[in-house]
Amino acid sequence: GLSVGVRIRDVVKREIVTGLLVGLAIAALFLPVALWQWDYDVAVAAALALLAACSMATLVAMLLPWLLSRAGKDPAFGSGPLATVVQDLSSILLYFGIVVLIVG
Repeated sequence: GLSVGVRIRDVVKREIVTGLLVGLAIAALFLPVALWQWDYDVAVAAALALLAACSMATLVAMLLPWLLSRAGKDPAFGSGPLATVVQDLSSILLYFGIVVLIVG
């Protein structure tokens, strides 16, 4: 959308809502299975980490191309492997951070 003139303002709210809804759906589907397999703290930590990771992935997928566009670079570079690496690294950090906070 950036390459054809779509403003970031026009998509931010929809993207944030989409990321949260996808995260909530995945966490809600995962939580009962996790409760069956593990104790309560681990299950809740994993479900919250999934919610956070899905939301973060949506934000990265939206913001990285926009930042590259603002820097005068081709925004397409931010929607491929670079976005995947940033999303994966942020997801791992979120998983470990949430687990450390909840499980200890």
